[in-house]
Amino acid sequence: MLDDNVPKPWQGQTTLVFALAAAAMGLGNVLRLPYLIGEHGGAPFFLTYALTVFLVAAPLLAAEVMLGSHGRGSPIGALRWASDQAGRSHLWSSLGAVQACLAMVLLALLVLLASWMLELALVINRLELSAASALEVSDYVGEMIQTGNGTLQWALLAGAVLAAALGPQYAMAVIGWLVLPAIAVGLLSLVQYAVDFGDLAATGRFLFASDYAGFTQRGVFAGILSGLLTAGAGLGIGSCFGAHAPRNLPLLRSVIAALVLDTAGVILIAVALIPLLTSSNVVPNQGLGFLFIGVPYAFANLPLGEIYGAIFFGVAALACFATIVALMEPAIMVLRRELGLSRTIAALLTGGVTFLLVWLLPLFQSVTAWGSWVVDASVMAVMLLLALFVGWRLPRPVVRGEMYREPAWLFLLWWYLLRFVVPLILLVALCLSVFAAPSGGPETAILR
Repeated sequence: MLDDNVPKPWQGQTTLVFALAAAAMGLGNVLRLPYLIGEHGGAPFFLTYALTVFLVAAPLLAAEVMLGSHGRGSPIGALRWASDQAGRSHLWSSLGAVQACLAMVLLALLVLLASWMLELALVINRLELSAASALEVSDYVGEMIQTGNGTLQWALLAGAVLAAALGPQYAMAVIGWLVLPAIAVGLLSLVQYAVDFGDLAATGRFLFASDYAGFTQRGVFAGILSGLLTAGAGLGIGSCFGAHAPRNLPLLRSVIAALVLDTAGVILIAVALIPLLTSSNVVPNQGLGFLFIGVPYAFANLPLGEIYGAIFFGVAALACFATIVALMEPAIMVLRRELGLSRTIAALLTGGVTFLLVWLLPLFQSVTAWGSWVVDASVMAVMLLLALFVGWRLPRPVVRGEMYREPAWLFLLWWYLLRFVVPLILLVALCLSVFAAPSGGPETAILR
């Protein structure tokens, strides 16, 4: 019988798949990918994105899940245990602390974004933006961002803290078995609405063109960056989920299945939104402008827009909430396993620090571009170090023993990708990121 110091596994094997997929959907590519596909050549960009997801992000996330399954502890504890098993330095375990800190930063940003989404869902449903011009929507959103809604932020964090305090089994079951199906139903209803009221011909030209002239070096980098960041690798989520996964789970195939679901969600978002924007004569913009100005304006000027606009922003907020719960887990597990705090106290402390970060974010608007750049570079650096640790410092028999359910050919493919392809692509992406000048508004590139 497992004692209280070892995370108890889920009973359902599909819970890991659904929980990983739900967590990945809120990390931002549903907000930026439709714009980037059209901006950077259509099909060539999406092919670059998909190749990066399944050849780089999937091996990395599987490595994290494997470490969590092997160590059955916090991200720090899992890395420390693996280091002991391999006879390596305990300094590798410091990566777990960095992961928890990066997760907290993104957690604060997602709370902010989710509160805006909920407010827009309520405003659109109450017809307050009905027939509004683009300028009126822009002014309203600008005021909303400046003033914020502390009540919604508190409500989101309270819900996330409650879910996390119940335990990862309950929290991940909720986001995997309740939130993910709700997101799927909402997206399918939006696609049907887009078929009825959107401009599908213009959407095909925008999303699925094969414009290789528009597929520049910048487009390649954007596709790689989007693919790297969509899975949530490098943030400790995979390690925490792996710590609670059943022992006999095929970890690599579970990660691939989760990313297939995430990619399908991204495509559904694009197919649902772009027809509505093009039918409203709105050119999709990147990031927050696309999400908080173009989309509300389109729904405000379409039939039944008050219903489907509320559904869209409700779905987006649900996706963010799932990711918020998942991002809390690395910090909670570190506080529990390394400091000996109870789960309730650890969840309350994590929620309190998150709210403090949310409150402080508006005070640093002048440095958010640099902060965005630092977060992006840090996440990629952590990914690179994790790939080097698992691929080059852990003995292959140890890794194979944790992935014994995978067929030999799939394990070898994953192993050599992690050792050679993943570090090379991450090193190139990190160098390009380091030399790129910071730009943008109050958001990380994960959300741009």
